[in-house]
Amino acid sequence: MLDRPLAPPPVEVIVAVTQALHREARLLDNEDFDGWLAMLGKDVSYRLELKSRRFRADRSPPLPLGPGVIFNEDLGRLKMRVDRLKSGFVWAEDPPNYIRRAVSNVEVLATQADNEVRVHSVLVMHRNRIDGTTRLLTVGRTDLWRSESSAWLLAARDIVLDHAVLPDSNLNAFF
Repeated sequence: MLDRPLAPPPVEVIVAVTQALHREARLLDNEDFDGWLAMLGKDVSYRLELKSRRFRADRSPPLPLGPGVIFNEDLGRLKMRVDRLKSGFVWAEDPPNYIRRAVSNVEVLATQADNEVRVHSVLVMHRNRIDGTTRLLTVGRTDLWRSESSAWLLAARDIVLDHAVLPDSNLNAFF
């Protein structure tokens, strides 16, 4: 018997989670890192994996160790990254880069848990550095958002960079 897809979440949930994604982007654009950290669950998982490119005809199994990760962080590591950015010692970010995030293609899906939803989205990040260098980064994201105490918190984020080669010299920004 085929598994039937779950019924879509209520419209109110879809709107609330979509608003949370837009609020998150605004907080990060404004460098309100403490506000952003408050949107994360205590058990948050935040991962950006290395993406491997293979020919469509390549049917060989994936490498046993997996492709690897650029970062694989929990709440403690994310707080350390925020503290580092706020320290004034990240010279690549002082003065701050101009960064603008646009969230699109938001798809909110029900899960087996009543208080959680799976969210697929696309993030386009425009970054302008002090030397005038402009970068446009795009990523696909798969999130798990959890409702706790009448707020939606990010419980997990898996990020896939849409670039074969990293188009910037660092990844100090959050996706």
